[in-house]
Amino acid sequence: MLVNPAVHPPLQTQLPPNGIAKVEKASWAVEAAAKKAAQSALIPSAWRLPSTLLDTLPLDVRPVVAACGLLTARQVTITEIDEASVILTRLRNGEYSAVEVAEAFCLRAAIAHQLTNCLTEILFDAALARAKQLDEHLALTGEPVGPLHGLPISLKDQFDIANVDSTMGFTALIGRPAQRNSVLVDLLERLGAIIFCKTNVPQTLMAAETNNNVFGRTVNPRNRNLTSGGSSGGEGALLALKGSILGVGTDYGGSIRVPSHCCGLYGLRPTTRRLPYAGVTNVMKGYEGMESTIGPMARSIDSLEVFMRAVVGAEPWLFDAKTVERPWRRSTLELTKKLHIAFALDNGLVHSHPPIRRAINETVAALARAGHQVTPLQGIDWREARDLVGLISGADGGADLRSFLSSGEPVISEAFPFAASTSLTVHELSQLMQRRDAFRQDFLRLWRESAKMSDEGRPFDLVVCPVTTHLAWPHLGRPQDSELITWTTTWSLLDLPACTVPVGELDPLKDAPYPPPEAFFSQQDQRHWDSYAPETFENAPLVVQLVNPRRFREDELLAMARVVEEAVCGGQGEEQ
Repeated sequence: MLVNPAVHPPLQTQLPPNGIAKVEKASWAVEAAAKKAAQSALIPSAWRLPSTLLDTLPLDVRPVVAACGLLTARQVTITEIDEASVILTRLRNGEYSAVEVAEAFCLRAAIAHQLTNCLTEILFDAALARAKQLDEHLALTGEPVGPLHGLPISLKDQFDIANVDSTMGFTALIGRPAQRNSVLVDLLERLGAIIFCKTNVPQTLMAAETNNNVFGRTVNPRNRNLTSGGSSGGEGALLALKGSILGVGTDYGGSIRVPSHCCGLYGLRPTTRRLPYAGVTNVMKGYEGMESTIGPMARSIDSLEVFMRAVVGAEPWLFDAKTVERPWRRSTLELTKKLHIAFALDNGLVHSHPPIRRAINETVAALARAGHQVTPLQGIDWREARDLVGLISGADGGADLRSFLSSGEPVISEAFPFAASTSLTVHELSQLMQRRDAFRQDFLRLWRESAKMSDEGRPFDLVVCPVTTHLAWPHLGRPQDSELITWTTTWSLLDLPACTVPVGELDPLKDAPYPPPEAFFSQQDQRHWDSYAPETFENAPLVVQLVNPRRFREDELLAMARVVEEAVCGGQGEEQ
């Protein structure tokens, strides 16, 4: 885990490169407490849950939202819609007003926050004012402002909004509001969306669990003893409780996919530079060895498509110099054809737990029954991928991460140890990038050669694999083992579009422990396998990861995700 910053040379008192001035170490806890108190005060008293309820919460708090009595029946109906297109249609035809939709989601988000601690910045007043303006515009002109007219959208804490903090869980960033909107925020508002809150992240962002010294820990609404994932864990918890219809996260090594896996959501990690990153606060900005990317999180493929179609349709490359100019296509894929699908259960590092294996096996079997060809995924050097991700992520010796710790706050125990790594020279970094490029070339070669395994002589169209080797896990108090999340970091290293699709839930009978399928890969693998017990993961969702082996084809990926979803749903119907 990240070592205490005190073991490093003392942080300089002059202004560091990122412009964050050093503050008195004794004050960080005071500032954090004040920030948290100010946040709490923004929840209206009429929207507060009674302490008697909060003191006796069940592990699964999902039923509490509708049962607590704060939401009207109509508000429950509005917020339990999973498809953004449905809400947008009802907003356009006047069945719903923007104000009532915004108020319903603001209230449900307030409830979700009290149950899971998922929010950072609460923007309810501004959201309701914006909704009123949108209703007035529609009444006056008869036309919506844009394709996202009146749709409430939540954002991960990193997205800059003028005059609002983007702390990223660092106490040194408290009270340093953004001077201007990020490009994405401007685009969303131009498209008619209503931004109503920002959501929690882990300090450093480099963690698979959401916890920080400013806002605290976010828990999983399906089981409060489990993590909501990271680093977009606040979004994951909020969406799982239906406190948002559509959220936006970021993904470096799995920060959209891991929370989606933990919370049972659809999450899309696009190719880097597909969507505008300009104006997004981040650690390690300017590093191009492996880059973070923006992507949507939701409870349906429909909502992911609504977001991507609208944002890409707004031509973000005109506003962010790094964004690649590639229009959104409904799909260039002939979905009537038989797909060639590669699948994987294990990667030679750690065996996936029984419920993960069941999720993959049942998904692959359903696809085969639907007429698609399924073949094993072979040839990837997963150990090399793991090593490359670690070296690239720590290439600066942790200098940038440590620069955010000027307040003297401790580093959370869940953070990955990149701040304690050894910095590379320019020559060493160049050699590392050549290793990365060779890894990418090897994958491209094995993808082409996979055509030999296809009945139609075509390389695989899609990969079906785990998101992690286990379900949403208990709060560890330490970093997650890198071997367990290699399933997400490898695709980030290759910079391929990937998404998550929920396919079920833990079944204590079907997912009972059993002997490993073969010899253990290592002592770590044996410890991991032996740690599995169904009761530990109560209510955890089953989610699979889908990967398009071709970059910038997110439209095709979502089209194939629908094929997978339809096959799985059809297969479940047959089993019944």
